[in-house]
Parts: sequence; structure tokens; C-alpha cells
Amino acid sequence: MAHNMPSLSEAQFSPAEERVELSPPELNDDEVKEFRNLVMQHKWKDVIEKYRQSIDYHIINIIGRGTALHMAVNMAVNNENKKVVKDLVKAIIALHNEESLKIQNERGATPLHLAAYKGFTDLCEVIIGKKGERIELIKEENGDGETPLFWAVLGHKKLVFVYLQQFHPLDLNIVINKNKTSILHVAIQREMFDLANIIMYFYQKLIAMKDKYGTLPLEILATRSSVFQARYKLSWWKKILYYCFPVSLDDAKITMKLYPRENVAQENTKNEGERHCYLNMPFYTVEDLEEAYKIPNSQDSLFGWSIPSLFHFEEIKIIKKKLIYGNKLLHEFMKIPIDSYVGGEDDPLIFTEDDREEFQIIRERLLGDDTSMQETPENEKMENSQNNDRQDTTFSTLAITYDKKVKSDVMDRAYLIAACHGIVDMMIVLESNITSVIDDTNSKNENALLLAVKNRQPHVIQHFLERSPKGVFDNLSQQIDKSENTMLHLAAYTSPGGENIWRISGVAMQLMLDIKWYKYIKGIVPKHFQNRGNKEGKTPSEIFKENHQEILKRSVEWLKGTSESCSVVAALIVGVSFATSGSVPGGYQQTGEPILQGQPAFEGFSISSLIGLYFSGISLIMFLSILTFRKEIEDFRIKLPIKLFFGLSSLFVSIVAMFVSFCSGHFFVLTDKYPKGGILFYLYILICLPVVFYAAVEFLLFNDLVTVILKKVPPPSVKGVHL
Repeated sequence: MAHNMPSLSEAQFSPAEERVELSPPELNDDEVKEFRNLVMQHKWKDVIEKYRQSIDYHIINIIGRGTALHMAVNMAVNNENKKVVKDLVKAIIALHNEESLKIQNERGATPLHLAAYKGFTDLCEVIIGKKGERIELIKEENGDGETPLFWAVLGHKKLVFVYLQQFHPLDLNIVINKNKTSILHVAIQREMFDLANIIMYFYQKLIAMKDKYGTLPLEILATRSSVFQARYKLSWWKKILYYCFPVSLDDAKITMKLYPRENVAQENTKNEGERHCYLNMPFYTVEDLEEAYKIPNSQDSLFGWSIPSLFHFEEIKIIKKKLIYGNKLLHEFMKIPIDSYVGGEDDPLIFTEDDREEFQIIRERLLGDDTSMQETPENEKMENSQNNDRQDTTFSTLAITYDKKVKSDVMDRAYLIAACHGIVDMMIVLESNITSVIDDTNSKNENALLLAVKNRQPHVIQHFLERSPKGVFDNLSQQIDKSENTMLHLAAYTSPGGENIWRISGVAMQLMLDIKWYKYIKGIVPKHFQNRGNKEGKTPSEIFKENHQEILKRSVEWLKGTSESCSVVAALIVGVSFATSGSVPGGYQQTGEPILQGQPAFEGFSISSLIGLYFSGISLIMFLSILTFRKEIEDFRIKLPIKLFFGLSSLFVSIVAMFVSFCSGHFFVLTDKYPKGGILFYLYILICLPVVFYAAVEFLLFNDLVTVILKKVPPPSVKGVHL
């Protein structure tokens, strides 16, 4: 068989939609079929032997799965399987067929893509070479323009990313795909904030890069409300634990103690004279990086026990790390606030000597100790502070530069996006670094306050009312959008897209919160806003009624259906309770007194039957009054919620009383057979489980109803929150 090196055109597949199966002419159909069977049956010893015999086997496509090397990388879950990959690569190198390492599978991935995505740093080193002999493979792109380094970020593999980036630290082309989406965009979008901090450390220019839609990384961060609000969504006892125990942070740029292996910077005539290494800097092996990642997690233990494993609070640990990394990321953006906020004017793909000097500084910092990311009291202070200390004389100059860069037809900036999502923490940091952001408006002429009203974000409104300089709220509240809508007009509209952004039980309570929100905004704006028309001449009240007709109809149907169902149950309980209250267990004495009078079970029976009758009657009356009551929009503000609250509360009490009455009366039937009563106690507990189940099912509805009635200001919407 021939052992000639195939050309690159032969070795590479065409794009996915045109890719055809490659069958080298040196092999006949039987030999190709036999080899495919060996691979499919995982007979790797025979496959390795074939790889050593001829380069013709290196490019055989296992239909739908790439080459044998692709399949071996996919299966490399243990040392034995990894050895197969290493032997296959050694066979390829021995026959000088490095071009076959560029072959792509059906997804456009080379073996290095797969190894990077799966986090096999050692296999990446095998494919690239211990001294970076084949670092050009890191530049290989799939159909979407994604390199193996890009895939390492997609797979959230920090160690692989740190290993691969050192070979091309100044080439931003390998960290950007065809849509101009950078790895920083991807890391923030997928909430890999630990990795995003590392990316910003090595590729600082990505901070100012926009994707093809004009989106900056900071603008994506402004949509991640769970990063800044996650702790507010925890239950009270989880909040206590959140603040009680610390977590360890594994940030590569801080915790890695890198050890230079050897200086391999040298002129190399291969690959058109490109230098494989640069700046005469040493590079680091997989062993170095793995040693650096062996960081003890002593902070995650208490008295020698693992806190997450002992109390199953892994969720709290993840949330706390996300918050710390997210806040750290925001403060990293603010080191160059203008470029982070509006984007850079220079082409970040063009490198200068300053860039090389900056890389030199980064490498030197990596070799030194830095504990800035360890969780200390100072670090916690950094998390909670709003970076006010950065208001120096520099920002007055930056603000002027920012005003020159802003265009009139731009999409929403990060400050406006943060207002939409209720991220007050980010808004404060942006205000302290770029003062003029408070005057930002979008293409609809909506400022941050108008957007907060439109998206139901009371925290943002409270921020402007309480923390902003005097007159800021009045100035922002007087502004109108392009349709001449005021704050009150925007509060009168339904939620954007008509979705239930309150995440509340029942469409009726969604209407109740909309009314409460409208009343809240009405109370903080000038009175003349109530009669002020927009461009169409409509007042806020007219808009509210017009936009809530559909939700009013659905609310009436929901309330009617709920009341009818509950009234049927209440009527049944009334009948049962009435019949029970008139019967006496054990009968009467000749004097007319109950025979069992004075026994605790009898007293419980008598009282519970009376309570059941009383509260079931109240519940029935409440639900009947809801059915007969008029159901206009204004009635959903307080009257109907109060009636529904008393109806549901009374129904629950009557159900509990009915079960207690039944168990008390039935106790006398079995008390002679089970004189000790212990078994009866557990039996009646089991009988009462339906009550507990009913309470658990209806608790959310009841809790939401209490929230609607008692809270003056509605809770923030859940826009952007995905916990």
C-alpha cells in the first residue's frame, strides 16, 4: 500500500451540507469496510495496527462520526481509552501525516475540537505536541468559524482554555466566530463567570468587541439578573446559610502557580516562517497546570465535614460563587468603563507593540502571587460596595469622550438593559463610573425610569427616589417617549408581550397586581399626568381599561370557575357538618345528658363539628357573593381579593374541622378494641393527610393572594430571572 501524504484538499471534508464520504483509492471497498467494522466494534488494537501500516486508514470516514481518531476522542473517558488516542496520534505522526489531524467530522470538528470541548487537556497536548509542534491546529475552524479554543469555552473547560490560549495569545481571530461572537460573549451568556474573568484577563480587547448584532459583553451581563439578585430569591433560612459559610474560588489567573517548563521560543521555518512561540516566553505543560489546580477546598468544610454534602446546599454554594464572580466581572469591566459601555473605535484584530508589551506584563503577573480573588473581608466589601472610590478626575474626561461616541439611533445600552431587568447594583456601578449614563435613552426615547415602569421594576424606581441626587427623579419622570407616553401611560399598558411577568397564580391576581402597579405609579407622579393625553390623545386611565379588557375577561372566567368549584365543596361540608352537629356519639342518658359527656374526644367532636358548620357557611356565603358581585376592573383592586381570601381561608378551616370531627367521633368505635389508643393516633394522622396535601397544593395560591392584598408596592417582575 502507498504511504504518500495526501494533499490538504483530500484530507479535509467539504462543508457539512456538501460533505461526502472519503474512500482513498489505495484501499478497496472490502478493506474500507473491514476497517470500519473494527472501529465500530471498538477493536482498538487492530485499529491502531492499521493506523501504523498506512496513512490511507487515517482519512477513512466512519459514516456520521468522523475518523477513527474522532471516535476514540469521544470515548476517552478513562486512561485506557486515552491511551488509544495517544497511540493513534503517534501512528499519524510516525507516518508524517499531520494533515489528517485537520479532518473534520459531520459537525465540522477536528479531533482537537472534541478534546477541548470534553476537557481532555492531556489529549490536547498529545495532538498539539509537547513543544507546540502543531499549534496551527488551534486555528482550525469549523463551519461556524469556531476554533478548538472557542469550543473549550463552549464546554466550560477552564484548564483546556488556559492551556490552549498560551500558544496564540495575541490572535483574536481564534476566539471569535463568523458571527463576530467572541468567547467572552459566550461565557457571559452561559453564566460561566469564573471563566469570563479569566478570558478578560488574557483577552482584554474582547471587552470592547461587538457581535454582528452590535451587542457588547457588558450588555449581555446586564440581562443576567440572576447574577445580582439570586440571593434575594432564596428562602430566609438559605439566606442565613448564604452569609454564614464561605466558599473557595478557583480562578486560574490567581490560584495557578505556573512553573516554566522550558523556553522554546525559536525561529522555525515551518508554516511560512511563523514562530511557534513568541516573546521569548516559556510555555506551560499540562502537568504544570494540573498541579496548579490542586487547590485545597478547606473553606468548604466545617469541623472536617463537607458543608454541601452534609446539608445538601450545593445550590447555595453555586449561587454564592456566581454572585462573587459576577460582581468581580462587573468591576473588571469598569477598569475601562467607556470602551466596555460603548465599544472600542479601534479594530481589536490589529496588534501593536503595546499589545505585546501588555501580554508580557500579564505573563509576569501570572508568575507572581496574587490573592485578590480569595474570599476575604475585603473581597466581601468589594462585592457589596458600589465602586464609589473610582470617581476621580479621570471620569470627567471619560464622560466627554462617551458623549462624543454615543449615537442617536443606538440600541439599548447596558444601563438601560439593567433598568429593564431591575439590576440596581449594576446601575449604581455604571452611574459612579460614567455619570452621563443616567441621561441615556433608547431609540424610542425611553430613559431608565420609563423602562423600569414599563417592565415593572419597583427597585429601580426606589433607587431613583431614594439614592439619586435631588431633582434627578423629577427630571426623568417628566420625560416622555416618542409616542408622548408619560410614566403613568406606560404603567397603564399591559406587560410587554402580554406575558405574566409577575409569575403569580391565576390570571385574576395578575390583573390585581397590574392595578396595584398603576396605583403605585399614580401616587408618585404629578397629578396632571392623570389627564394628560399621549400622541393618540388617550389618557392613562383610558389606556388601562382598553388594554386590560382581555385580561379582565379571563380574570372573570377564572374567578367564576374557582368560586363555583369551591362553593360546591363548601356546600357539601355544610351538609356534613350540620348532620354531624346534630348527632351525639354514644346516645343520651335518661336525664337527657350525653353518655360520653366530659371525655376529651367527645368535646373535640362537639367543638369541631360546630366550627366546621360555621366556617363552611362563611365560605359558601363568600363564594356566592363573588359569583353575584359585579366584576369591573376597579373591583379587582381590593373588594374581590378580600372576598376570595376569606372564602379560601374559611374553606380550609372547615375542611380541617370536618376531619377532626370525624376522627373524634370515630374514636369511640375503636377505643374498646385498642384501649391504649396509640395505634389509633397514627391511624388518624394518616387519615388527615389529604388535608395536608390540600394545604400544600393551595399554599402558593393563598400566599400570592396575601401578597396582592397586603403589599403596597408589587414585587419586582421576573424578567430575565432564571434560577
